[in-house]
Amino acid sequence: MAHGYDERAFAHNETLRKISQGAARICRCRFGAAWKGLYPFKAAEELAHRTGCSLRTASYQLSGEHEPSARSIAALVNECMRMD
Repeated sequence: MAHGYDERAFAHNETLRKISQGAARICRCRFGAAWKGLYPFKAAEELAHRTGCSLRTASYQLSGEHEPSARSIAALVNECMRMD
């Protein structure tokens, strides 16, 4: 019984780690894909810095677990406009 618990606990911790790094694929999120295209490394940290939200909130938005905020969408649009 403990072996099954250990596997579930490991899987849970792995999922939390991916969410905190912005690498989780909970569901398809076009916003997350677009942002990660601009910032492939430390995407969640960059979004949190640019929008003033917490790292956890940014990670949830990038993974698709939460809808992106208006401020996050504005940051994406600004970055796309800046690149042109």
